[in-house]
Amino acid sequence: MMRLIFPFALIFACFFSDLATAQGIAKSRDDLKVDDNQFRDVAGDLRCPTCTGLSVLDSDASFSIQIKNEVKEQMVAGKSKDEILQFFTERYGPWILRAPPREGIHLLAWLVPIAVLILGPILIWLTVWSRSSRVDRDEMTTRSVEDVVAEMQKKLDDRRHAKGVRS
Repeated sequence: MMRLIFPFALIFACFFSDLATAQGIAKSRDDLKVDDNQFRDVAGDLRCPTCTGLSVLDSDASFSIQIKNEVKEQMVAGKSKDEILQFFTERYGPWILRAPPREGIHLLAWLVPIAVLILGPILIWLTVWSRSSRVDRDEMTTRSVEDVVAEMQKKLDDRRHAKGVRS
């Protein structure tokens, strides 16, 4: 029993020591004084590389804290929002941005959903309309109630006759 406890204790200690170390790597640079609104604007446009669906501003992950510190340093250096976003795009690629750029091939990410929303209902309406117009209304005949009743009576008589023959 003791042989099993030691390896599990060792793994447990290693796992939690790594977590504690990882949490302590990045500390927020509160010594850098920047305009809070501008910082929120820039950090809100950057995606957290380790979190799903969070911006750097909303995340407390170690990597996000490092990015926030870099944003603050660049803001202190006098760089504009576009220059800071360009810096991160060059370093990490366009996926670091929470919204795709509105230029080049990335423009499709903006135009395709809008086109689907506009053209989709129109195409559906045209398809339904064209199919309904193909139906030749002259060939559609309505049967009188008497014809339907006579047909049902005939089927009923056939079943009664079939039942009587079997008996």
